[in-house]
Amino acid sequence: MLSQKTSPTQQTTENDVCDACGTIVELGSVIAEGDTVLVLPFTGADKTSVKALTEKYITAAKTRFPDVITNVEYQEVDGTVQGKLTLQFDCTAEKFIFEMGLSAI
Repeated sequence: MLSQKTSPTQQTTENDVCDACGTIVELGSVIAEGDTVLVLPFTGADKTSVKALTEKYITAAKTRFPDVITNVEYQEVDGTVQGKLTLQFDCTAEKFIFEMGLSAI
């Protein structure tokens, strides 16, 4: 995270950089106020497999954030089933925390 500090005795600004996993990110560019909706697309051969996958993500979200609002839509396209899982979190930080843990699901 890049943060700026101004010394109380000086009017100079220092940039602090925090890096993790070999990346450098300005947190303000990643988290936007009011960004609480996450949409995850899923595709599979049949509705049963797509539904099982969406349920896995819903369970993970509700375990960590019980108040998350979920909605799933399914449609058939060219012989496959597409699912769209929408998760609405209470705040931007919850969405961000959940997104950071997606690879563990």
